[in-house]
This record gives sequence, C-alpha cells and structure tokens, in this order.
Amino acid sequence: MQRTFGLQQGFVIDGCSLALKQKLQHIQSTNLSAQEVEQPYQWAMHMMQHIGSPDPVLRDELIYVIFATWIGQDIFSEEQLRQLLQMALDDQHLFHGIGEQGTDSVFTRTFSVLLLPPILNVDRQRSFLKKEDIEVIHHRLTAYLELEKDVRGYTDDKGWAHAPAHAADAVEDLAQSPYMERGALLGLLHALTLKITESGVVYIHDEDQRMAHAVVTILRRNLLEQSDIASWIDSLNPNDKTEGKSPLEISQMSLNVRVFLQTLYLAIRTEEAEPFPAVRSLILQALEKK
Repeated sequence: MQRTFGLQQGFVIDGCSLALKQKLQHIQSTNLSAQEVEQPYQWAMHMMQHIGSPDPVLRDELIYVIFATWIGQDIFSEEQLRQLLQMALDDQHLFHGIGEQGTDSVFTRTFSVLLLPPILNVDRQRSFLKKEDIEVIHHRLTAYLELEKDVRGYTDDKGWAHAPAHAADAVEDLAQSPYMERGALLGLLHALTLKITESGVVYIHDEDQRMAHAVVTILRRNLLEQSDIASWIDSLNPNDKTEGKSPLEISQMSLNVRVFLQTLYLAIRTEEAEPFPAVRSLILQALEKK
C-alpha cells in the first residue's frame, strides 16, 4: 500500500512524536534497514505508542511502512511478533475509542488492524502461531468489524482512516490460515456484511475492492456449502434492513451493496474452480432483484 502526502497542516506534533518522526525518516533514508537501529524491538514499542498519530506521514509513511518492512524481513523473533500481535489486538489499540465517529481515535484502531496482515503472512511461511492464537485473532477481528462505526476513507488533513478496507485486508490474510474452518469462515463473512451494508456513507475509496478480495479468499478455501453462500448473499439484501433508516440511508446502503456485488462478480468472472461458477449465478440473481 503506497501512499504519498504533501505538506500537512491542522495538527500539532509533540516533542516525543517529532523525535520519533526524525529518527524514522533517517531509517527511511537508509532503505528502512534495521541495521541502522539498535534494539529495533524497543523502537517497535515506541512506534506502537504513536501508531494512531494524526500526522499521516508519521503514522502511514513511516510507522506502518517500517513495521511492514521489518516484519517481512524477519527482524523480530517469533515471541516478539506474538507480543506485537497481542498489543495490536488489545483494548488500547484495536479497540481504542471504539464506537466513536469523527475523532482521531480511529487512526489507532485502523492502523493497529493493519499490522495483522504482515504478521499473518509470516505465520503462513513458518507457522509460529497456535490454533488458540488464530482463534483470538478471529474473535477480536470479528468483534472489531461489528463495533467500528467510523468508516471514513481519506480525510483531507489527516490522511487515511479506511477502517473497512484495512479490516478487510486482515480478514483476507486470516482466512488463509489452515485453522480457519467452515464455521470460522462464515463468521468472517458475516462480520464483513456489517461493513458491506453500510448506510451512513457511500464508499468512494475502493472499499468495495478490498472487501471483495477478502470474500474471494474466503470462497477460494472451498469449505462453505452452496447454501451457506446463498444465505450470505441473501443477507446483503438492503430491503431487509430498512427499519429505522431514512430514505437517504437506504439509498446509500443499496448503492454500497450493488457496487460490492458488481465488484465481486468481476473479481471472479474467470474463476472456474468450485464454488465460483455457482457464486456468479447467485450474484446475478441478487443483482436482478435490485
């Protein structure tokens, strides 16, 4: 995920954040080499304290990119990765200020959840996480998808929030774990449903693409019954979710669902392995009802 920002205004960086930013910019100038850093795990702990910074350069270009790079380069031990994972999932990170809308707390949540994909990618390469670890990730991630109310994409002064997209990236990686069986995969699908059927905004920042990619990965496991998939697609029907919603909210939800289904269809249009031919038929039936 490559993002570029110009000069940023509208927020104040404290001395501690500024010192961290300058150090990370130096690391960035050395091609993100951990060799330039004494005790990189201690720096990782420092970065976790500022992972929700309202400064998009510090948060996104530096902290996130350095984390993803170092995790991919095996800079951290397996125990250190477990500790980073536990911290990312805790109440001070993934659930920091959960339920708030329009506040800066969203950045802590959405960039904490974005640490899951690189850690899970390492696990696919050398399987250091236990079944219990994967179950905890599943529980916390599905709970987060249910409770997250701030679905802003790009904010003009503070950069990306992007909760639905970041969470979908985590779902996509988690779904590939061999410990994720039929029931767990269904749980991920239903958690995504809560964001696919969003009625508060119209998605305009490729949220549909990221959520569709996660769903494709779930379906590719080929562990779900066709009846499971049919029921899930039926559950996206906006006509069943109109109670208490204004005409504008219903319209926005309908648009989000329609765009998602169209995106999902295009993503699997050439897939011939099971269950994709049947899924295409189910999607077309759903779209014809709209």
